[in-house]
Amino acid sequence: MKTLSLRLLLPALLHAAPTSPAATTNGSPDRDQILAVVQQFFDAMAAKNGEALRALFVPGAQVASLRMTAGGPVLRQRTAEEDAQRIPANPDRLLERMWTPTVLVDGRIAVVWTPYDFHINGRFSHSGTDAFTLFKTDAGWKIAMVGYSVEPDAPSRHPQGPP
Repeated sequence: MKTLSLRLLLPALLHAAPTSPAATTNGSPDRDQILAVVQQFFDAMAAKNGEALRALFVPGAQVASLRMTAGGPVLRQRTAEEDAQRIPANPDRLLERMWTPTVLVDGRIAVVWTPYDFHINGRFSHSGTDAFTLFKTDAGWKIAMVGYSVEPDAPSRHPQGPP
């Protein structure tokens, strides 16, 4: 029975394994450019620079968050333009840090998946996972979608500890 199961499972596993050299994890020549755009997003948010935020997005870009609450998950969706208007008006100091990002690239589309922690006025607020979808345009890599989880009860897992 084990031999039969292995004979059926092995071809399925081989078929499921990535075979396209274009679809890579952390091996694309564009990886550094893609991660630079994501870091510029965090930097523009910390600087409360709405124009810098706008420059990072394709027109019509979307932002979605899933916040875990006592009553269950709460999904919030908005445009990136709303963030570009709202963030500069926020009186708080904001710091978002990512680590160990996974970058997948296939031609002119990329995804960055990374854990993050978020600090407000120097105090830990929450952690979660960010998922960025980017497209390579004539102007370079631009963000089309940011999705993230907000886990206020989860501790920061940043390998460097507090900022």
